[in-house]
Amino acid sequence: MEFAGIRGTRQGMQIPIEIGVVLHDPTADTISLAGKAFCRDIEVELWKNVTDDVGKRVDGHRRVFNLARPGESLPDDRKFRLDAQGTRHARTAIAGVHADIRAFMQTLNRKNIETLVFFARKREIETFQRARVNLEGFAIRDLQSEIRHEYALKEDVSLDRMSLVIGFSIQADAISSLHYRYVVPEKYRYIIKPHKAIGDTARMLLVSREFKDHPREFEERVREHLRHYEARKAPPQSEETA
Repeated sequence: MEFAGIRGTRQGMQIPIEIGVVLHDPTADTISLAGKAFCRDIEVELWKNVTDDVGKRVDGHRRVFNLARPGESLPDDRKFRLDAQGTRHARTAIAGVHADIRAFMQTLNRKNIETLVFFARKREIETFQRARVNLEGFAIRDLQSEIRHEYALKEDVSLDRMSLVIGFSIQADAISSLHYRYVVPEKYRYIIKPHKAIGDTARMLLVSREFKDHPREFEERVREHLRHYEARKAPPQSEETA
């Protein structure tokens, strides 16, 4: 899922703005996709991280728009605060999106899904609970947590950084990593990009495959990435201390 803050709440109220699913058939090794952008008359603030070549956050981009008209940006008035009536309207919009999420997940019941895979699952699981989505019977995985535990890492590594580790790439008609390539249905190609719900789910699939099927190479690339990342974080040494 992708989330945005309700305008005028300083990110204190969050609302899901889209959901995306990549269904992987392990027998045929093919994928199918499903997604939904939520349309509600509510103004939101969406933050996007800007990262450098090692996945380190260097800036952030903030955009204000109405979920009912996502193509139109609104003026960025940082002094605006939501009043009591606006807060009630926001809660109604969030409840409506939760109903949309519940209906979307119900459409997947016929897909014989056994495992749900997340990357930093806390927010999504909490949203499913609030939306009254029944997760009983599914195996639940958190890919970010699994990788951290497997390699005893000091901290979680972001999906942007893991995408660099696996050599994630988007072609005109496909997504790929070091060892895998999947054709993307034409209707979804324009939204297969980082920080879109389906695009991030596609990245998660490829990270999962590289992590499980090529563990030695994956670990080597993770540790190499961490060395570069830590070196970028370290302050430059002066001539006296070099």
